[in-house]
Amino acid sequence: MKIVIMGAGTLGVQIARELVAEKRDVVIIERNPDISKAVANELDCLVCEEDGENIEALDQAGLSDADWFIALSGSDETNIVACGLVAESFSKPKTIARVRSNYFSSFHGARRRLLGVDHILNPESETSEAVARILFRGMSPDTIDVKEAGIQLRKITASEDPRLPGTSLQELRAAIGQEFMVPAVLRDGGIIIPSGDFVLGKDDGVYLLGEPRHLDFLFGRPNHDSLKIKYLVIFGANALTRRVLKELGVPGPEILSLSEKMRKDRKAHSALSLLGNPVIKVIDENREQAKIISTEFPDVEVVRSNFSDELLIQEEGIDKADILLSLTNSQSDNIVLSLVAKSSGTRRTLAVVHNDLYMRLEGSIDIDAIVNQKSVVAGAILDIVRKAHIRRLYSFHNGDFELVEITITEDFRRKDGTIIDLGLPRGILVAFVIHEGKTIIPTGSTEIHKGDQIGIVLPKEQMNRLESLYGA
Repeated sequence: MKIVIMGAGTLGVQIARELVAEKRDVVIIERNPDISKAVANELDCLVCEEDGENIEALDQAGLSDADWFIALSGSDETNIVACGLVAESFSKPKTIARVRSNYFSSFHGARRRLLGVDHILNPESETSEAVARILFRGMSPDTIDVKEAGIQLRKITASEDPRLPGTSLQELRAAIGQEFMVPAVLRDGGIIIPSGDFVLGKDDGVYLLGEPRHLDFLFGRPNHDSLKIKYLVIFGANALTRRVLKELGVPGPEILSLSEKMRKDRKAHSALSLLGNPVIKVIDENREQAKIISTEFPDVEVVRSNFSDELLIQEEGIDKADILLSLTNSQSDNIVLSLVAKSSGTRRTLAVVHNDLYMRLEGSIDIDAIVNQKSVVAGAILDIVRKAHIRRLYSFHNGDFELVEITITEDFRRKDGTIIDLGLPRGILVAFVIHEGKTIIPTGSTEIHKGDQIGIVLPKEQMNRLESLYGA
């Protein structure tokens, strides 16, 4: 697979790095000579110091035989124009454009080509979905719901359960039940895909996969399940906050025209009701941004205040909040505000950052969840360009291993068989099978049929191999 990326900013480099790790043929177009040189020295791919809006430059970059063109410059207009040129001049590649404009973002997720763009990705849309998912799973970065499979991925430290240290996985499942599996273990900063004779150490980070009710019975309920949200505070009244509020189902002004009964019924059945219909407060010092939130979301209390006001925590009751979301445009502010709120009494905090700079702090500072916007958008793009209907469900520590889902179709196999018959390379683990709507935690003899969805844990460099086995 050949992918041409226009724009060598942090997102472009991140995607290129991941695609190179998957053994893809990657070409980067970057007009800035200093950036081009730095990226060429860092990545094992071709870097063209050209203008992505120049048809000759696009031709020199190899668009005629490329599978994908991804436009990631800082300008919506440039990205859309470049995709239009590619669509008009080259028949093979499909196109992806990153845009932030509200108008163009309204086409996010559309199933038709717009102005030569096959897929429009909006960073705020993707990030708001990620934030909402974390909220709905109780603000725990170590519990991931795989909703389609009806199962859950949890991470615990082996020392939390006296049955784990010094026990092999085969012995553990034989002793307590087969309704779960350990798809990955975090040891000494690296991820291991364990075999049955793997023996757990007390400092290992253990990933458990199974139905929530089985995991609850075997290992106890996670602590975050007891969190009841009555009061939610958001720092920042920007586009991301507006999208998060929409993801949570906060009613807009049109709800005011409904009768009181209809309003109550609609609120009771909204996504927000799953969180307990909390009181929501948004805080920002920008008058215009605050006004937009007030207009779009009448039920939300909006406060204009400077984030550095030393009385802010007490006056606005942030210390009594169940959850604080730091969603400002400044990633350093988001980290600091989350830390201050947590030390003041806020029960759980989430901070959004825009690149990898602050992700090194994850797990070492008292913030419950850190969402990296660059990684979220990169993941969404990778989901689009991968063949074989491969969908990323979870990226393990440092992104070296992933839990992905593929569907077994007629094109992928000649006959039904077992997991062993799939012919998967060594180091790849089948974590679950969904057959006729039922989820199975498999063994090597579990049968696979056409139409089944299977979850696979694999190292990133094996992604290309997986596509060659099951791709189009």
